[in-house]
Amino acid sequence: MAEPERVIRQVGAIAFKPGATPMVLLVRAKNNPSQWIFPKGHIEGRETEEDASARELLEEAGINGKPVRRAGEREFQRADKKYTVVYFLCTYISTENGGEPGRTPRWCSIEEALSILTFSDTRELLESAVPFFKKH
Repeated sequence: MAEPERVIRQVGAIAFKPGATPMVLLVRAKNNPSQWIFPKGHIEGRETEEDASARELLEEAGINGKPVRRAGEREFQRADKKYTVVYFLCTYISTENGGEPGRTPRWCSIEEALSILTFSDTRELLESAVPFFKKH
């Protein structure tokens, strides 16, 4: 009998700076620097999903952010592993450092982010958050 497929749970952060022209943060993917993504990674120990999303944002991009609401969930497969990523909208608080080497944090307008995000599912997440950005 085949073993059940193990799903690896991760969290991601869609960091934003509110304003007349809201800005969102993208980073380069670790495994393929030509890809632009939202910071994401594993949940450690007894972290909540919200705490893990803020930690990943800080580790990968050097940005302190406060998770304000769940943005959605996406699944993907890499090699023989299946991943589920829960994304949170995170309000920008401050910049701590330059982030993880090679990640190249980049603040973009929503339109620019939609044009350079590599994966269609993350573009859909960002599009679904636009009404929230317009209110904040």
